[in-house]
Amino acid sequence: MHLVISLVCLLVAGTAVFLARHRLGLFWSAAIFFVATVAFAQYGFEPAAPASVVKLYAMGVFVALAMYVTSSDAALEQFWGPIEQIMVDPSKKFVLWALLVLLPGVVAWQTYESSLPATEPPPKIRSVHPAPPNTIDFQAPGDSESMTFDVVNGDSPIRALETSDPEKFAEHVANGKDVYYENCFYCHGDYLAADGHYADAVSPPPANFQDKGTLAMLQEAFLFWRVAKGGPGLPSSGTPWDSSMPAWEKFLTEEEIWDVIAFLYEYTGFSPRAGGGHGDGAHGEGGAH
Repeated sequence: MHLVISLVCLLVAGTAVFLARHRLGLFWSAAIFFVATVAFAQYGFEPAAPASVVKLYAMGVFVALAMYVTSSDAALEQFWGPIEQIMVDPSKKFVLWALLVLLPGVVAWQTYESSLPATEPPPKIRSVHPAPPNTIDFQAPGDSESMTFDVVNGDSPIRALETSDPEKFAEHVANGKDVYYENCFYCHGDYLAADGHYADAVSPPPANFQDKGTLAMLQEAFLFWRVAKGGPGLPSSGTPWDSSMPAWEKFLTEEEIWDVIAFLYEYTGFSPRAGGGHGDGAHGEGGAH
């Protein structure tokens, strides 16, 4: 349907340009061209262009047409001719009276419509990148008690093993690889590039961990929050959310989440952004599980 509308609008606009200096005259050609191109901007795209973009486009077309019809005395005279004829020709007085009634009526109607109280609540101001909470409560499946994790100052409890015990750290990374390919690759992809089987079916698309602007810019504590709480755990300042990211704390243990985070960095070759903790601030009440 949108393709048909687009083709019709483009055909009408092209015809108006072709007939500008033949039968229609410059005034009616410019008017038809303006209406056709604005209609194309408003109805010719799927998904539809925002109203603000359509208004900007309409203003741009209007300015371009104004520059064109005033580019020469001949063009201006040809454009202004039909308007002047309506204003001074007695045989056009009915058209003049119709315009004198119609134009103020349209302005009055728009003013009335804009003054009516809205039936919908005003939209919330959405923060695209909301700040994480200071702390979160984490409860792994099967645990009777929850622990409090410090998202701001917390650190990965296994990151220090990378230098102190590389073999043990490698075991965690290997376990994280298993966790990833059992749970995460369906969306984030075999190569962590957001090209999994379901990547095109979720909105917004999954994170691309191969992008140097993703993992390298984040602290591991931030990733723990995002993995553990998923889309449902995002703050209200970021709503409305349309995320299919599960809250993985319902399916994975704390160690499995840290292991998969370590695997993400190990596989991509990025290093986590330095956090505010010192290796012992990852766990609060309840300790690690």
